[in-house]
Amino acid sequence: MHYNSVFLDSIDAIDSSWNDFLNSKLVELLQNLEEKIFEENTEYTPKSNNVLNFLKVPLSKTKVVILGQDPYPQKGVATGRAFEVGTLQSWNNKFSNISLKNIIRAIYFAYNNQYLKYSKIKDEIGKTFLVKPPSELFIEWEKQGVLLLNTSFTCEIGKSNSHEKYWKAFTNILLNYISKANPDIIWFLWGNNAKAIVTDIDIKNKIESMHPMMCYYRPERDADFLFGKRNAFKETMDLINWLG
Repeated sequence: MHYNSVFLDSIDAIDSSWNDFLNSKLVELLQNLEEKIFEENTEYTPKSNNVLNFLKVPLSKTKVVILGQDPYPQKGVATGRAFEVGTLQSWNNKFSNISLKNIIRAIYFAYNNQYLKYSKIKDEIGKTFLVKPPSELFIEWEKQGVLLLNTSFTCEIGKSNSHEKYWKAFTNILLNYISKANPDIIWFLWGNNAKAIVTDIDIKNKIESMHPMMCYYRPERDADFLFGKRNAFKETMDLINWLG
């Protein structure tokens, strides 16, 4: 199907479970926001064919939604999957993304019931901690039914949240549609942005925490992503193999 939309028409395979979502009104909204982005005549990220990457994932088989904010603004880093670092091929490579390091720490705790610094966990990867490499892990999650969504799907290179105003209406329609089409999905809401955007959406199952960027232990931080009372990965190990 041809949509006359750069972002839609560049996707190699949109899953049929999204057909009702992609009605004429929604496509027109998408076309209008594309025009506004292109009128800026600035380079944006991720690449066009990855902007709406989630449309490849069968909504009917989705078990978990992970909700981020907007793409990494550095050129070549964003993949269309929330929290995935596209330039990272191995856990042995040096990288500075705190959120991803804390995600790995939280997964390690889910499977080993122990808090370790990322530097210590890295020494166990491939030995006692068999997590897939970063170039494969998020793809494996998608195959198991994880939607990795941002609330904005593009941004100008070097400028975080620069396209938030363009995507707001689209994202609101999308999240409402997901909650109604598959109400059994478990939503991971990490940080105030993710929690705020779903305020008026009827979500049956959600696990809320602070953003993975800021993790530290204090007794009163019940909602800390890593040290809080709930570990989203541990609670959903029966649904998803978070090791990939």
